[in-house]
Parts: sequence; structure tokens; C-alpha cells
Amino acid sequence: MLSGPKGIVPNDSYPPELINPPREEWASALISPTLESEHHNQPAIINGYLQLTGNARFSTYDISDPTAPVMLVEVTSPEYCADCGPKNEGEAEGHQVSFARYGNDLYTVTINGLGVDFWNITDAANPAHLKSVALEGVNFGDFTEAVWGVYWQGTTVYVGGTNTGLHIIDAADPANPTFVKTIPTPSFGNVSAGPLWAIGNILVITTPKESAGIATLDISDPHNPFVLDAISPTAKSYIGGFYNHHLYLQEPLRVWDVLSDPLNIGGAETPIGTLTPETSEYMSFADGYMFLGHQRPNPGATKIDVTDPTQMVAQSRIWGRMDLVGNDDQFTVAVGNLLVMSDDQKPIETDPVSATNSYAGTVIGLHAADPDTVPPTVDTIIPKDGATGQSVKSRIGLSLTDSVELATVTPQTFIVRPVGGEPIAGNWGIYATVLNFDPAEDLQPATTYEIVIPAGGLKDYVGNPIAAEFKTTFTTQ
Repeated sequence: MLSGPKGIVPNDSYPPELINPPREEWASALISPTLESEHHNQPAIINGYLQLTGNARFSTYDISDPTAPVMLVEVTSPEYCADCGPKNEGEAEGHQVSFARYGNDLYTVTINGLGVDFWNITDAANPAHLKSVALEGVNFGDFTEAVWGVYWQGTTVYVGGTNTGLHIIDAADPANPTFVKTIPTPSFGNVSAGPLWAIGNILVITTPKESAGIATLDISDPHNPFVLDAISPTAKSYIGGFYNHHLYLQEPLRVWDVLSDPLNIGGAETPIGTLTPETSEYMSFADGYMFLGHQRPNPGATKIDVTDPTQMVAQSRIWGRMDLVGNDDQFTVAVGNLLVMSDDQKPIETDPVSATNSYAGTVIGLHAADPDTVPPTVDTIIPKDGATGQSVKSRIGLSLTDSVELATVTPQTFIVRPVGGEPIAGNWGIYATVLNFDPAEDLQPATTYEIVIPAGGLKDYVGNPIAAEFKTTFTTQ
């Protein structure tokens, strides 16, 4: 039984003087060597290992010693093509990566130039490619004809296909996922589909670069979504990020509440909070903080307190590799007090004689001196506590204050059952701080279910467990 991660994720102490160094001392807070000269996008932790997802590829690392990470494996999509697409650049950037758990098996869905790839990653050192699913209109594009978002919610995978719309894939059999349908963008407010998050019966969609928009969809029937609300701010954004019950766009950095009332996101030009940071692109979240990745020539990220999103406060700076030219180090994931920073640009070394014009890969830095001891908590649950008339096809979604390790999600740590009855079977899906349970069979009608997250069960990347029991109920129609 997979009841915990196989890999070891560090959570050590570091000298305080290494934190928030001045620009000229940028190297002091970087503790690892460069991991690969490859095109890297969104990093993530799964089964106690670091997964670096890039251009139709990913690699897996043992980071038990973060000063000397060890590569376990590197794999490439069968659809990889270096010179395909309108720009002959083989675009297939992994802006989002999602994971699923079926019994004791772990899976991931990644992006390729024509659609998405499904992998079994139960054995971290020997991932097995299961199937590539091509999507109509996706053709090695960038902010059009491309995939920018994937969320694996149990047996359904939602794909943000930019101008091609929202694509839905049935993954009931993860070894043979099948395309279901495409929902065109006019069906959800002409919001170009980029990164997306499924939280129970709600799907939140935001846009890729050269666009601006947020949409909420009802996915009570997972293969037949319909729009609840959509807004299109005048100012374009590069990308969006979701945390707790808020959606963030930048730049400038703006935030809307999308889950308190998914039928009413709020005015397109009236966010509940704003901040104007350095020029930025991608973001990640952990324990009340946003890590906002910046653009060249100022690589790295700013750590921003978003505990109160109406009053966001920039707290400290984690510098990227300043000895390169043209890199960003802007894709991030917090792993305890470490910050993994990945890059998808082709930098040139400052010495033109030794210029390599190679990709910058990934580096590990520090954002705090003390080990992470903050337990994750549940911010929002969908269906909401006490909700009635819920679909018998409902999935249960948790938006948490920190990412949790999927290997700690089991029938004993995420319990769904009729009140007074036995736990029901199902599968789990996760991306970053959003975790879902998908029942194996339709729920019973006119029945009250309880969701129990026991204390000490779910754990974050470095092993901090949920501190107090979380319990809610909802009733089916």
C-alpha cells in the first residue's frame, strides 16, 4: 500500500544571512548546481521526488541532498518535434502539470505539441508512457494553437487549449484515455483557455499571454460544463494563478474572489486587490505566500504575503542566476524553505567567447532560513458545507493553503462516506494546492455525505500533517 512518499524531501536549517541577499550577492542563496541545460517549465513534487516538466519532456530528481540532486530518469514525449509548428520551434511548454492516484498507482499528464501525454509514474525511475491524445487545432503553437493548462480530476482531464477552447478527456482507464469533446471559447465568455483548476463541481479557467480573462464553469456533470460567470479585464495579463479561493492575474498583479460566489466573480475592472511588482510572469503559492517569477534581466522571484489578498505585501527577493544573460528562473515551487526555480529561455553566458546559447534548466535556492513547520489547512471545499441539491456525479474538491504530497492521500486520509456509512471508493487528482476526490460510482440520490480529513493524515511536501480534523457535509439532489 502506498501510504507515503518513496523519496525524501529535505527540510533543513540555513544561515539567516543567506535569505533576501542584496542583488550583488545573488549567488549566496542558491544552493544547488544547475540541473540540466534544458527547457524547463513548471517544477513539482510527486512521491517525494522533484519532477521538472519542460518542452514535451520531464525529468525526475532525488533531492534528499539539495546541494547535489541526483537525476533518476529523463523522458521525452513520442510527439516531440524540435522544428515543428508555425514558428518551427516545436512549442510544447509545460506551464501546468497534474497528477492522479488510482489505488496504489500514480500518474501524470503532461503537454506535447499536439495535445497531452499520459504517463504511469508509480516507479519514479521508470515512468511508462501510456498514450498521447491529440487535440484538434493544437499545433505546436504559443499563445494560440497550444495547450497551456491541464488538470486531472479523478477520471476526467480538463485541458486549456488557448483559442481552441476547453478540451475534455475521459481517463477512467488511464492506460487508454479518450477524447470526449471540445467546448469552444464563446461558450465561456470568449476567455482564451490557459491554466485551469477543477475544485469539486467548479472549474476555474484563466488565460495565456496576449489575453485577459477569467471564467467559472459548473462541472457537476463533468463532461458537460456550462458557464457561470466570465470577465474580460481591459489590461492583458501574461498568465493567471489560483490560490485558496482567489484568482490572480498579472501584470499588474490583480486578484478576484472566484469561489465564494462562482456566479458572480466581480467586475472585470474592480479586483479586490492590486500590486505593481517587478516585471513578472509565472506564480506559485505556499503557506500564505506567492512566489512571483520575474522576467530577464532580473531573474528569480519575489516572495509576496497574500494572507490578505486585498493588502498584498512584497516580503523578500530570491535571485536567479545573474551570471547568465537572457534567463528568467521564473517557474517556481516552494519545497519547505527551498525554492526550486526553472527556466525556459536560452541564455548566453556573459563571456561571449564561451557562450553556449543553451537552455538554463533549473536551480534550487532559499526563501527562508528555518525549516517549514506550518501545517496545511483547508481553505475552501466544493461542494460547500451544508450544500443541498448536489449532483450525484459530484466530485469533492479541496483548496488548501499548501501543496500536499499525493502519496499521502489515501482512503484513510481523505474520507467520503454517507453519514453513518462506510467510506466510498474513488480516485484522486491534484495540481499544486488543489486536491480532488472522484467517486468510483455515482452518489446515491437524496443522501447526505460527510467529508472527513483526519488530523495527521494529509501531509505537505516536507511532511507537515494536517493539524486538526476537517469535517463537512453535503446532500445530493
